[in-house]
Amino acid sequence: MSSTRFIRSIGKASKSRSLHTTTVKMDEESVHLKDLYAKFQDPTSHYHIPPGTNGPEHEEDHSTNYDPRLLSRFKGGRGNNKPSSARLGVPETRPSIQWSSPSSSSSGSRSMPNDRPWLGKRSGNKKKALEYFEEQGYDTIGILTWPVAWGDCDTYRHVNNVRFLEWIQSARIRYAESWASEMPEGYIAKMTAGKGTGFILKDVSIKYVAPVNYPDTVMVTNQIHSINPERASYGHKHLVWSLRDERVAAVCDSTIVMYDYDNLKKGTMSEEFRELLERVVNSYGK
Repeated sequence: MSSTRFIRSIGKASKSRSLHTTTVKMDEESVHLKDLYAKFQDPTSHYHIPPGTNGPEHEEDHSTNYDPRLLSRFKGGRGNNKPSSARLGVPETRPSIQWSSPSSSSSGSRSMPNDRPWLGKRSGNKKKALEYFEEQGYDTIGILTWPVAWGDCDTYRHVNNVRFLEWIQSARIRYAESWASEMPEGYIAKMTAGKGTGFILKDVSIKYVAPVNYPDTVMVTNQIHSINPERASYGHKHLVWSLRDERVAAVCDSTIVMYDYDNLKKGTMSEEFRELLERVVNSYGK
């Protein structure tokens, strides 16, 4: 065989192997895409996107056009193929979201869906929460009311555990702000701004009672306890309440210590601050 014919033979064999490899890769990609597409259509999959809906454009977008009426399309499915709020840790008995009818106005104006019925004045959800807080010995003043954002949830479609810590931190500062009228002007503002002697978190523990899902609104209430001037510390408990599901979502307890922010060292509890804390504790249930 001449060298030219030999080179041509090698070239044809190499081209054949290349085409075979390309075909195999294309087949593998086709299978992968087919599986992924099936997940988008499967209502039980985390990848599922119901027809006519889409997710937020970005993490800070709290809007949604997710219409639960579309879920009726899957009610004819077999077994566990239909979406179930119970599988997501949400009671089946929770208030249903009331959606407004499309606007018939010729001007083309849009109407907003009433998808937060638990915030309505007539819903009674807030009243029930406040009654429970009072029964349990928590304060009904200085409560943090906070909307659950779509971006708060993780791949399990529950609010991520870390987010509870952020709510509690905000609730602690919010509660301190409610003491401002009890102290000289600027006293609390200075403490919460990290100037002079303020307070700082020493430790915290959280018991997760029930999952929180989007959409929802949480209320975080407070209870001061274990005031210890010698150790310049006090206890601070929280209840995280789901307004939509009307139940406790988490219970938190923490130790707060006085801190000298100017000199970056442990601070002392002043007599006026101790008296403030005691007045706050004595006001519970009144």
